[in-house]
Amino acid sequence: MARALDITVVVAPPLRSAFEGRSLVSLGLPATADVGEVVETLLRLYPRTRSLLAGDRGPAGGRYMHLVLDAPSIQEPARGRAGMAAGHKVFVFALSRPVAGKQTGLEG
Repeated sequence: MARALDITVVVAPPLRSAFEGRSLVSLGLPATADVGEVVETLLRLYPRTRSLLAGDRGPAGGRYMHLVLDAPSIQEPARGRAGMAAGHKVFVFALSRPVAGKQTGLEG
C-alpha cells in the first residue's frame, strides 16, 4: 500500500471564514496525489470554498481563491515526478475579480 502524503495548506486571513476559521489545514492524501486532488479535497471538506472559485459568474470586485505551491512542489513535475511530496505546502489566498471595463494592462 502506498504511503499517505501529509500536505499543509496555509490559509490567508481573508479566506479563513470559508475554512472554519483555520489558518492551517493538514491533509492526508494518497501518495499519488497532485494539486487537483488537493483542490478537490479542500472543496469537499470546506464546501463554502466553492463560492470562492474563479469564474465568469462571480461578482465584480469580489474575492476568489488562489492557490500557490511551495518551491519544492513546483520542482517535482520538472524532475519528471508525478504528484506532490510529503511535507509540501500549498498557500491559499484571496484575489479580487476585476471590475468590468477596469482590467489592468489593457488599453482602450
